[in-house]
Amino acid sequence: MKLTWKERLFSVKHASATHDQICFLGVRIKKRRPLQDAGLYHHLPVNPRKIVFHTVHGAYHCSPKAICEELLRRRVDCELVWLTENNVLHQQQYFPPRVRLVMRRTDEALRELATARIWIENERKLSETQLGLRKRPGQVYINTWHGSLGIKLTGLQRHEASRRARLLCDADDEQMDYLISNAAYTTAFYRDSFKVCGRILEVGCPRNDIFFASPESQRPIIQRVRTALNLPADSRFLLYAPTFRESGSCDFAAPDYDRLASAFSSRFGGNWLPVVRLHYKLADRHGSLLPAGVCNASDYPDMQELLLAADAVITDYSSCIYDYLLTRRPGFIYAPDMSSFDARRGLCYPLSETPFPLAETNEQLEQAICSFDEDSYRGRVEDFLRGKGSIDDGHASARVTDLIESILDGKELRA
Repeated sequence: MKLTWKERLFSVKHASATHDQICFLGVRIKKRRPLQDAGLYHHLPVNPRKIVFHTVHGAYHCSPKAICEELLRRRVDCELVWLTENNVLHQQQYFPPRVRLVMRRTDEALRELATARIWIENERKLSETQLGLRKRPGQVYINTWHGSLGIKLTGLQRHEASRRARLLCDADDEQMDYLISNAAYTTAFYRDSFKVCGRILEVGCPRNDIFFASPESQRPIIQRVRTALNLPADSRFLLYAPTFRESGSCDFAAPDYDRLASAFSSRFGGNWLPVVRLHYKLADRHGSLLPAGVCNASDYPDMQELLLAADAVITDYSSCIYDYLLTRRPGFIYAPDMSSFDARRGLCYPLSETPFPLAETNEQLEQAICSFDEDSYRGRVEDFLRGKGSIDDGHASARVTDLIESILDGKELRA
């Protein structure tokens, strides 16, 4: 927008839901608008039928999406609010019409949280906790977390967690009424890395229900993914999904995509195309660095749908592959910086204990693909799931929604 000469001398305008634009002597500065203390909204009445959802970076995905879909399928009488963020506003078409979108880190978002009966989250509410958000009497906080059977340390376990971060994590953890688990291993992991004062419910992971759906239900989802990525009908695709590094760098060694495609074609037949899904912390800065001819799926909001459609998956330390193993399709770990990643972030257990072929170089990865033994792999997957005590069976969303309905109806049972 063109500014008048007076506005160029000095003006302050709302640039977005969270920022003001200050213009002084022709110089424009974008400044975050200060938020009010969340406690200012604690006098407002709690809406007994309102549910507020939030996920990592505000997209419509993960377990909160699966739970929301089940609520909509059952036509549960409730108000649905989703806290989103600027970087996913262009994905509004993925949200159901009944879901009202509110920008996170705004006064409106704090007001919604302060007056909701239920919070459903898949990470921690650290920024809101820092602003004084506290669960009020009558409110229920359900956390579904965004990783399961994962390999990375998190929360209180992380090597580099600062004292301030630990205090904020503690404050948020202590407000959780329910933390959703899909395995005995996950439950033990939560006890070590969270200070949960509520209940850890082993009911399965809602976002993984998609892998147990009927072929008739899965088919349109797979087609939607392939159409969105503009993949040829006669192609198969391998999904490469590296996680982020604490430094924010993307200078770790990437796989040789042409070599990968050739290896997969040689071992499994057909025409294979590499598809890359970067972690959201890397996508904006590094997505343009992908070589020509490599499909960039970083903007596709639902990782579970990508996993469902993928014919094989390669990652380094992302927990996505521990969801993907439920498909029993080929999965590989390519970890060229394993030692440095373990030293800085920390691994829960050695990568060699996973069922996936492990490679640290392109040569090793190519060999792992070409020598892949499907029977041996499936046996390792079954042993791994059994050893971790996995209970995913496709009904986790239904179980969590049963709990939500009991809370909304005032019939919640406490152990």
